[in-house]
Amino acid sequence: MIRPYYSPRQLTRMLRLAPGSLSRWQRLGLFPRLPRYGWADIARARCLRQCEQAQLSPLKLRHSLQALGERMPELTDPWQEAGLSVIGRRLEVHYGGVYMDALTGQMRLPFTPPAVAPAPAAASAQAKAEEAERWFTFGLSLETEPGLRPQAIAAYQHCLELDSQFASAHINLGTLRYHEKDFAAAEACYRAALEVDPNYALAHFNLGNVLDETGRLDTAILSYLEAVRLAPGYADAHYNLALAYQRQGQHRRAVPHWQQYLGLDRTSPWAMHARTQLKQALQRDVLHLVNRDSA
Repeated sequence: MIRPYYSPRQLTRMLRLAPGSLSRWQRLGLFPRLPRYGWADIARARCLRQCEQAQLSPLKLRHSLQALGERMPELTDPWQEAGLSVIGRRLEVHYGGVYMDALTGQMRLPFTPPAVAPAPAAASAQAKAEEAERWFTFGLSLETEPGLRPQAIAAYQHCLELDSQFASAHINLGTLRYHEKDFAAAEACYRAALEVDPNYALAHFNLGNVLDETGRLDTAILSYLEAVRLAPGYADAHYNLALAYQRQGQHRRAVPHWQQYLGLDRTSPWAMHARTQLKQALQRDVLHLVNRDSA
């Protein structure tokens, strides 16, 4: 997996930080001043955001980190080596199976009373889904810049680690793999999307493209047919299906799909090509009928 890095602007946007948060943390010595950031920095920024939301003052945060360092000198960088989180208005560390208040050293058993157990689980599931949505949106924003496509791939992968049922993330990841000509990976992504949602027309269409690209034209046609069944107004699926039929010599079957396409797109350069193909398909069909009748 390619390790992603993010600019300060990308990090701010991804975590939806308040304007100036990074600069303020850097002035306080709580966050590094770097041209790009990795996963460990994301975890630190997320924790600092929680501190601000909990109104944990920077002074108390620094005292907590200092006390933690004195109590656990083996932790050279607690941001990376331990799990830090905010409970109430205090910093908690999870290290070596122990939950402890970073400032006082008071330990806490990782136990939740049964009466309230479902509520945190539901809240955690919702937070996870929201986090997955943010990573998906971030991946979309990176896709537009070719130089950031490795980071877009990593963003979609992280989204799917949080929510394996995120069908659109499977689709977008598959498309990036397709552009890399990693057709096996792309096919796996599209099939994963269809396991989540068998009625996803785009997944059927993209799977058809992979099957076509890898020489499986018969099964590609089946995928295109399913795409147009689910979405009759899917112009690109009609186009590719008509083209596939013509490559098989099935010109009569291609005709209605060229016509469907031209009913949806009349002006683009692809429409001009479709008109030419439709004319040729009709001519070949007439020739086929004449030759058959004269035989």
